[in-house]
Amino acid sequence: MAKRRTDQEWQTLFEKYQSSHLSQRVFCERHSLSLSTFYAKRQQLQCSGQSQTGGFIKAEVVEKTTRYQV
Repeated sequence: MAKRRTDQEWQTLFEKYQSSHLSQRVFCERHSLSLSTFYAKRQQLQCSGQSQTGGFIKAEVVEKTTRYQV
C-alpha cells in the first residue's frame, strides 16, 4: 500500500528535490515516488500557496471627475 504523506512531508521532499539538482524522474526513482503524484502534488501545493498570498486588495473609491477635452 502506498504511503500517505502530509503536506509538510511533501514540502520537505520538494525542498530536497530543489537542492538535489536531479531531474524529477531520477529524484522520484531514488525516493520511490510516483512521478505523476510528485508532479500533481507539487502543482497542488503551489496553487494553494498562491491562493493564500494572493487574493483581493482594498480599492479606494474616488470621485468621478473625468472631463474629455475636445
